[in-house]
Amino acid sequence: MDDETEYLKLPVEERCQHKSWKARVNGYEAATKLFQQIADEKSPEWSKYLGLVKKFVVDSNAVSQEKGLEAVLAYVENAGCAGKTCGEVVAGIVSKCLGAPKAKTKEKGIEIALMYVEIERHEIVQDELIKGFANKSPKVVVACIQALREALRVFGPKVIAVKSLIKQIPALLEDRDKNVRDEGKLLTVEIFRWIGVAFKPQLASLKPVQLCELELEFEKISGEKPVPTRYLRSQQALRDRMAQKANDVEDCEVEGNGEECEGEEDDVEIDSYKLLLPIDILSKLPKDFYEKCEAKKWQERKEAMDLLLPLASNQKLENGDYGDLVRVLRKIIAKDTNVMVIAVAGKCLAGLATGLKKRFQQFVGQCSSVVFEKFKEKKQNVVQSMREAIDAMYLCTTLDALQDDILEYLDNKNPSVKAETVAFLTRAFKYCDSEIGRAHV
Repeated sequence: MDDETEYLKLPVEERCQHKSWKARVNGYEAATKLFQQIADEKSPEWSKYLGLVKKFVVDSNAVSQEKGLEAVLAYVENAGCAGKTCGEVVAGIVSKCLGAPKAKTKEKGIEIALMYVEIERHEIVQDELIKGFANKSPKVVVACIQALREALRVFGPKVIAVKSLIKQIPALLEDRDKNVRDEGKLLTVEIFRWIGVAFKPQLASLKPVQLCELELEFEKISGEKPVPTRYLRSQQALRDRMAQKANDVEDCEVEGNGEECEGEEDDVEIDSYKLLLPIDILSKLPKDFYEKCEAKKWQERKEAMDLLLPLASNQKLENGDYGDLVRVLRKIIAKDTNVMVIAVAGKCLAGLATGLKKRFQQFVGQCSSVVFEKFKEKKQNVVQSMREAIDAMYLCTTLDALQDDILEYLDNKNPSVKAETVAFLTRAFKYCDSEIGRAHV
């Protein structure tokens, strides 16, 4: 009996490495208590376990592994140096915990991963979990997706990089395992919950049946405004402010004076454009595209514009040399004799400006004058197309940059051109930045 308990005389870190699983259980339990008691996150005591905690999560015995996971959670939560262990520990969790027979082992593994996210190792956690998508066991893949979905749900897309998740969606939804496909669908819905309709263009490559299924799920959560429920350590002040706000609202409701509580909105604003994957449209243009743009038959020019329009309509475009493309659109708008070709060219130009945003600013100067000039057209489809183009270009630049063209076309002899220029100014003032002074009005 004495031999069996001889390990009790050993230091905690040695018990955690003992060949006996019972000794390791005792060591892990002692380590958990120790980690919860050390007040100083920079204590040298933590460094003793830097190379050990990765072994806790891959313990070969199910009982001791569970206790080891509890110790690791306490370590990550309290040790100032815990971030250094993130990669190896999360990799171990993916390989040895997420596919474990015991549900509690998987749950504790995910809990540790989320704690690493909280201590601002979210990029490493996300990378390791995405690597898990290549695991041969569908059970592990499902658990990795669940962990990422939960991380996104509680921390939001300002912490969890949705862009890298979006890249994985098509493969997950096409997986041969039904559970992987189902969990991939839930992850897709969670991404939509945060991004909204801006996410839909990224799903264009999916099968029609899959899109229909997703649309039904999207409708159920349409209009939701999700907010993070968990924060990084550096965001703890924000969490406390949110909690205080919730308490203030409850107090107001209790007082019930019939007056709305005054308070600052803490809604999380998500820039969906930054989350989108850029689309490379230049490589998708056919070899004879520019030849068709110059063709004598208007039908061929129209065909070229019709081919470009869906490409240019992508919400975020990849970087590239768009100079030739912009020049050919400008030429069509300025000189083409067919109003249908001109109308589609204007929509293409608007699409490029919208998809490139500030990157389109270099082209605004060479395009704005031909758009203003085209307001003389009597065909409404052309006028509407030019409105879309000039509005999209304005959002890439400033009124200051457009000032010379605006003043010139406000003086234009054509009443339609003058009226449309005034109408553009009216729309522009709605989005006017504060730094644009009254002198520009």
